[in-house]
Amino acid sequence: MVVKLSSLKADLKREEKGDWIEFPDWPGVEFNVSSLHLPAYQTARDILFKRLSRQHKKTAIPSAVMVGELGKLYAKHILHGWRGLDVTYSMDKALEILADPEYRNVVAAVEYCAGQVSETDIEFVEDEVGNSAKPSAAA
Repeated sequence: MVVKLSSLKADLKREEKGDWIEFPDWPGVEFNVSSLHLPAYQTARDILFKRLSRQHKKTAIPSAVMVGELGKLYAKHILHGWRGLDVTYSMDKALEILADPEYRNVVAAVEYCAGQVSETDIEFVEDEVGNSAKPSAAA
């Protein structure tokens, strides 16, 4: 089978604007999220990693610190809303929850959903096309 190259294109508008993504582990819960490929988020994340690396020098960054700091970035750049939780979404409430290491499961759920926004539906074509040779079997 051959992959249709155009099916691999990212939907940049969707990734930036965001979309509602169901979190499969929690029935009825959805997050409106942008992609983790969002440039503003990636820049802020890179700055965060540099700052934390300087602060912790040669020691590992504690998990609770990392979760809380990433949660703050998700609240600011990635998460735009939620449904199915017993607390009404607001940016302030999201920041409070996602910055709290005790809500690491919510941070992980937002991260998972943000990763799904950039997924593509890979299409295949039946006949071999293009100028690429078929991969050879390993010897």
